[in-house]
Formats: sequence, structure tokens, C-alpha cells
Amino acid sequence: MNYNTDEKQKSMAPEETAKPSYWAVLPAGIRYDPEITAGAKLLYAEISSLTDARGYCWASNGYFQKLYGISEPTVQRYLRALKAGGYIKIADGDGGQGRRKIFAGVNPLAENPLKNDGVTPSKMTPNPLKNDTRIKKEIRKESNPPKAPQGAASVPSWKPERFAGLWDYYPRHTSKQAAAKAWDKLKPSDELIAQMGRALRRQKAWDEWQRGIGIPHLSTYLNQRRWEDELDEPMAAAEPPREEALPWI
Repeated sequence: MNYNTDEKQKSMAPEETAKPSYWAVLPAGIRYDPEITAGAKLLYAEISSLTDARGYCWASNGYFQKLYGISEPTVQRYLRALKAGGYIKIADGDGGQGRRKIFAGVNPLAENPLKNDGVTPSKMTPNPLKNDTRIKKEIRKESNPPKAPQGAASVPSWKPERFAGLWDYYPRHTSKQAAAKAWDKLKPSDELIAQMGRALRRQKAWDEWQRGIGIPHLSTYLNQRRWEDELDEPMAAAEPPREEALPWI
């Protein structure tokens, strides 16, 4: 059966027909966010370059995988981090048919959502280039650890000795109270602690972490299950899955 050019284009996925713009946008708030990895920042820039006149990007995980040669879990990890940081919003704008929309940065249609196929985007990150003073305040805010509620304990009730070992081993010490609260909320089993220990040992060897880039607060690490982050490159040698191989007690 023969198809004409228009019919072929209709059958193609949106990202196959869309062309990225020559320039990509990476706001200062993201560039200087210590909890966003370089890979996630690059993904945000790519999303911005694919954002069309309607204010959103259609690209699928498979598109980003093929473009940058990374795995789907890695793409998902980057998207989770950007979403958790408030830098993007992901919405299903096709009636549950799986054709998601990714809104990034300032949405040009935010004031007129009725033209946005029924999707009403939430308030997005404001343009960080409008006010240098605000940029400085944002950077200071991003660099400071989250404040724990007054009266919060820095020693968790759940397996406190295991938490103490994790705290000593973790490469970034900020807000022990918030980390203890996240630990108590998670209540990790010994098996999960073992999994976290092996993953964290590998993560500490990452080039970005060695340079102090992209290391989340421990509370963020626990709340977002960041031990499940995977390496894009295989390890030189497999880690022995033994309890004695853990980096902390």
C-alpha cells in the first residue's frame, strides 16, 4: 500500500517531525543548582530546544535515549530530578493516549491555557535572566540545606546506629535533622540498607560526585530513592553482594 508524504508524516511520532531550535535555554537557577546533575541539565536544555510555539515538548523517553545514548532509567531519573526541582511539568495532553507534554521554564501560553489543548500548566519557573539580584538570591537559596522544623531530632528512632554510619559515610553533610526525618519515614530494612550501601559506594566514585557536583542532600537522597540511580557506563568490576562489603555498619 502506498502512502503519500502527508500520510507518512501523520503516522510519525511528534518528535520525528519536530526539529530542535538552533539555541537551547538553560536558566541560571538550573545551572547553579547543586542537586541537578550535568546530564539532567543537558536534558533540560534539549527539552527547551524542542519546545514549540504551543509551549511544550512532545519528545518521548526513547527519543532522548537514542539522541544521547543513555538508558531509559537514566532518562527517567533526570526527568524526576527536574520535576522535583520545579523546573518542568509533565502532563498528558492527549486524553490518556500516552502523548505526554513537557513544559519547561516560562510557558508562553500560561496566560491563555484554553489554547493549550485542555492542559492548564501550573506556575512554572520564572525567567531567571530578568533580575540579577533575584538570581543571586536563588543561588544562595539552592546552596543552603533545607531547614528542619523546630524541635526536630537529629537522631532517628529507626535503626539509629545504621543511620549514624550512613551519615558519616555520605559525602555531603547538610541538615542532619531533615535526613533523620527522611530515614524514619523510609524505615529501610537491612536488605535495603545493604542495597543502598553498595549503590552509594559506586555513586561516590562518579566523576561528578568526585568534583562535588550533583550530590543531593541526604534527605533528598532518601526521599527520592536516589540509590536507584544507575550508571550510564558499566562498572569495571561487579560489587560483591555480601553484608561485609558494606561501606558502613
